[in-house]
Amino acid sequence: MNNNQFSNIKQQKLAKERTAFNNCRSDMSDVSFEIGKSSYTAKIFGFIALFAILFGARIILRQFIGNPDMTFSAGDIIFWSCIGVIIVLVIVTFIRENNKPVISVSGKSLFYNGDCWSDSDISCVKCTKWFERVEVYSNGKKVLTFPWELDNSELFIAWVHKCGIVFEDSRMKAFQ
Repeated sequence: MNNNQFSNIKQQKLAKERTAFNNCRSDMSDVSFEIGKSSYTAKIFGFIALFAILFGARIILRQFIGNPDMTFSAGDIIFWSCIGVIIVLVIVTFIRENNKPVISVSGKSLFYNGDCWSDSDISCVKCTKWFERVEVYSNGKKVLTFPWELDNSELFIAWVHKCGIVFEDSRMKAFQ
């Protein structure tokens, strides 16, 4: 994913964040959504692993043609060890993301991992600058954190604004 595509996705999320729930009921009984599990982290690791495997296959083909006894140098062993570590990271990241409990919003309530917070229970929501993580606080204690890159996270921020919850926005302004 190039920088322009990332910028377009970010612009779309920000536009949706500004306009979502403009026409919902005042009690928000018609609002219901889940914050998705898909994140770019596992996809980026996957693309790195795919590139490395294709690059490594090219190296093996060259060695096979010019080196029939298939001896591997120390550089080859280090390279394939790195590829193995990346593949393990991809698998662990996908498993970890798929096993996370779902974050859902229904009306003026937030649900996560068996816990429920109403809009009056949430004291503050912050969006951090560097990794753009959304942090939810209840009574001064952080109760939930998730990346802004997740599907429907922009709807969550629109929900926060609509409910009148304090929102501290420290996101990088470069793409806004």
